[in-house]
Amino acid sequence: MQYYISYFFVYSIIGWILEVSFHVITQAKFINRGFLNGPYCPIYGFGSISVISLLNLVGDDNKLFLFFAAMIISTLLELVTGFLLEKIFRKRWWDYSSYKFNLGGYICAEFSLLWGAICFILYEAIHPLIRKGINYIPYKVLLVINIIMLIIFIIDLVSTVITIMGLNKKFKTIEKQSKDIRKVSDEIGKKVADKTFIALDKKKELENSKFIKEFDERNAEFKAIFNSFGEKRLLRAYPNLLKDLETKWENIELKNKK
Repeated sequence: MQYYISYFFVYSIIGWILEVSFHVITQAKFINRGFLNGPYCPIYGFGSISVISLLNLVGDDNKLFLFFAAMIISTLLELVTGFLLEKIFRKRWWDYSSYKFNLGGYICAEFSLLWGAICFILYEAIHPLIRKGINYIPYKVLLVINIIMLIIFIIDLVSTVITIMGLNKKFKTIEKQSKDIRKVSDEIGKKVADKTFIALDKKKELENSKFIKEFDERNAEFKAIFNSFGEKRLLRAYPNLLKDLETKWENIELKNKK
């Protein structure tokens, strides 16, 4: 059991390094892509252990079959994880909708091939080296390291979940505010619909003063809501969390211009 805990943390850290490196290459800037605050991605830890355990059952006699098995297992893990994260937190943490041959934006052919290749290399070349390296560490020393890492991980996990739950609450609040603003606009429109052009000019005046002022206040409130480091980090790492909110604000702005 101690060895699997060590494998989990080693692969979580390797996964975090891969994520950061990928975004440095593709976006030319550093983004902490970790789901948690620490330098680790738990999905890579759980995923690596799952893939290694399942591929042990498959065997390595047929390398081509082993590659496809690795690709299928890793793809299913990404699909299930992405689906569960969205259902639990009601937000999408990654989106492959812009890629060809994607399934609901959770997975796509390009990344499935990539994960298959990575898992194949992991099983054939990387894991044997990591297993040997961990086996050199005295059991008691390994036990202490695992306990320390687990304590840090649990504290980090609890803190992140609290942050995410706070984000969910704030997203709902902002969504309600958007509906309230739209409701105000609709009510003004209905009241002036049956009046003269003078009333319509008054409506425009109201929209350009009171309504815009209210919108600016709500926008300032929106910015103030996300002022904690943990929330800012999550929003930078997973910009899809803001996609639906940005759409709502754009709709409001378009309605103001009409």
